[in-house]
Amino acid sequence: MLLTAVYYDGRQARPHPVTLCVEGDKLLLQGREIVRRENLASLKIPPPLGSTPRLILFADGGRCEVADRQGFAEMLQDAGSSAVAGMENSWWYALAALLLTFSLLVVAYLFGLPYAARAAADQVPVYLLERMDTQFFASLDQTLLKPSTLSEERRQTIQDGWQRLALPPGEDRPAHIEFRASPALGANAFALPGGSVLLLDDLVSLASNDQEILAVLAHEMGHVHEKHALRQMLQASVVGLAMAWYIGDVSSLLAVAPTVLLQTRYSRDFERRADAFAAELLRANAIPVSRLADILEKLEAAHQTTVPKQPVESLEALDYLSSHPNTEERIKRLRGL
Repeated sequence: MLLTAVYYDGRQARPHPVTLCVEGDKLLLQGREIVRRENLASLKIPPPLGSTPRLILFADGGRCEVADRQGFAEMLQDAGSSAVAGMENSWWYALAALLLTFSLLVVAYLFGLPYAARAAADQVPVYLLERMDTQFFASLDQTLLKPSTLSEERRQTIQDGWQRLALPPGEDRPAHIEFRASPALGANAFALPGGSVLLLDDLVSLASNDQEILAVLAHEMGHVHEKHALRQMLQASVVGLAMAWYIGDVSSLLAVAPTVLLQTRYSRDFERRADAFAAELLRANAIPVSRLADILEKLEAAHQTTVPKQPVESLEALDYLSSHPNTEERIKRLRGL
């Protein structure tokens, strides 16, 4: 088979009309001023792109353009490259490649991203975590959060009860408990990446006793222990994190941290691990594990009957249960411990 083509030597822009043919494992290129015989294995032949001419790229920078796309494919088949040529022109192979790429992306998202977030969380310096907590309160104290209406004595009683809890060996107590009120967020508590725990007045009012409050704090400490908030934030901000890491500027990541933390939805595995941590801590301090189940039941009832007092722009209904799903399953499991 003989094909006509246009050859460029890579040094000048002048085109050279040539003919192409295959002789065994070599490509023969002939023109008025040029003759080349090259091993097919040494040539680069990019896959077809739309209706553009097919290209042959030479190692020395020369290239050849072939307008007869069908003839070129047949020439490759005659040269023993039928598998490559067939794959290049088959929608089935293209679809298979697309599905394979999609599958790899799904696997990377479901398994690679959580693993990377866990590894990255262990490398984030303490000063940056503290800045995240500070940024969280600086941002939300002007919008969703209000000063706590609990008396100083009531807050101190909760603090003292928390400080008296005996912790597992080597475990660090959260930096501090921050008390706030929030009509928009209702009965809620948050574990922040730097180790702070936000406790809202409505949750304190909902509890029948301080042991239920301590049970919630123990659960949140489980999230702190496992760095769940940070890991979820890293997963949700993976693009922003990559850019911040690349350019060495974390200000943009800090700016979105409050919103990302509020919108965190922990996975079932994260909730099970935090519940297990809380159960172990409560048992070690002679507090019934059922106290956590009790407060969850109260929160479930409040969630079903309470209408948000004010809209929260760009956020769903934010109560303790919206960020801690699978409540009935958790209550049943806790009752059985």
